[in-house]
Amino acid sequence: MTTKSDQLSPRRKPSQERSRDRVERILDATAELLGDTPVDKITTGAIAEKAGVPIGSVYQYFPNKLSVLAELARRVMAEVDLKTASLIAEDFGVLPWNEAIDRAIDATMQGYSEQPGYAQLLLSIRPTPEFGALTDESNERVAAMLALHPALRAVIPPDRIELVTQSAIKAVNALQDWALSVDDPDLANRIIAEMKTLLKGYLAVYMDKAAPLSAKS
Repeated sequence: MTTKSDQLSPRRKPSQERSRDRVERILDATAELLGDTPVDKITTGAIAEKAGVPIGSVYQYFPNKLSVLAELARRVMAEVDLKTASLIAEDFGVLPWNEAIDRAIDATMQGYSEQPGYAQLLLSIRPTPEFGALTDESNERVAAMLALHPALRAVIPPDRIELVTQSAIKAVNALQDWALSVDDPDLANRIIAEMKTLLKGYLAVYMDKAAPLSAKS
């Protein structure tokens, strides 16, 4: 019996460099198509043509279009999460914590905006139960990074830190999606500013209790 999870999983992971390159071409082609084609209009045939590979090569690794889109989403989220984590590791405890938050949000938003068509994919998949687990994976990954950071662990009780960091990440997701979905750059920037205010206001309840680790805005 085929489950929704099976539909979103690749048939197999490429083990050889040539195979990995082919899968990357398939994902790159899908990202390019998302830049100017609605998600529901993209087909596996269009993906294969754009990638310059036989359609059989797409089906060799992916059972359907949803699986390709899911793998692309995983790739982009992992790349952006890694960039965000790097900044968190570098900045917390060195910069005032509120400045570190600003830089982490800016890096996250820049990472998504630099991916062709990804905003369309993100906004299309986030509300669906089929893709909910993918965005949850990203949320949990970033929350776990925050929860492990010494600057936060020093001020948030151990029995609450996971809940606090998960709440923080989930709270900004709606504003993140909104900022990515608007065509007006000025409005997007204002939404991002509100995202920063929301996250810093929430974390300030804990961070401002520790003067050496915090700085007032």
